[in-house]
Amino acid sequence: MLSLPLELLMAGQPFVFGQPNALSDGGSLVPLNFRFYISDVRLLQSKDAPVPVDVLTAAGVPEPYGVHLFNAEDADSSTLRVLAPAGDYTGIRFALGIKLACNQQAPASLEDPLTDASQMTWPHTGGFLFLRYEGRYTAADGSSAAPAGIPPAVHMGGDIQQELVPHVTVSSAFSIPANGRLEIGVRVAVDQVFKGATADIDVSDIAVGLLSTPEAIAGERPRRELPELPVFELQP
Repeated sequence: MLSLPLELLMAGQPFVFGQPNALSDGGSLVPLNFRFYISDVRLLQSKDAPVPVDVLTAAGVPEPYGVHLFNAEDADSSTLRVLAPAGDYTGIRFALGIKLACNQQAPASLEDPLTDASQMTWPHTGGFLFLRYEGRYTAADGSSAAPAGIPPAVHMGGDIQQELVPHVTVSSAFSIPANGRLEIGVRVAVDQVFKGATADIDVSDIAVGLLSTPEAIAGERPRRELPELPVFELQP
């Protein structure tokens, strides 16, 4: 089993859920909701094709639908586990979200982690959110006016008509021993999510109707930019 503990960071410092996190401008930021789906995990090799791997629960059985839900409120969800064959690898690749076949299903017909209890049902259209963030900023003077680079909410979702889930490649060499057990930490740079959410990107082709809300626009930008943003990093 390859265990990948996920650690939230903000500008290189731990980003603690539910607590005021000090920022460089003297203000603080309290994350109130932060969760995302991971699916379609593959281990990369230098010459051969990527190796698809099963996503596992803490008990070592396959996760339903091959989907892992990271929820910053739930410590048990902070580790991604996959069934990995022994060998040498150059990194990992995964989808930050869920496949179209799952996204097209009604939550009432599915089981965890694809239910209403996940808090990931897409409120702006059908299907599910891929990533959800909400936070509360407080300036050094006590005001709540956040700087332009810190969005109050980011709702990244897809479309039930087409496959729009972004894929992430994280390059770093590692070897899984013959016993098949290895743990590698994964840093998750929340400030890079914010960078994508506030980037100067024209999303007017999709930001219509309910999708024109600020949190949906803030989610559509990083959905497009995610493959290029260093949001995820394997610890050396």
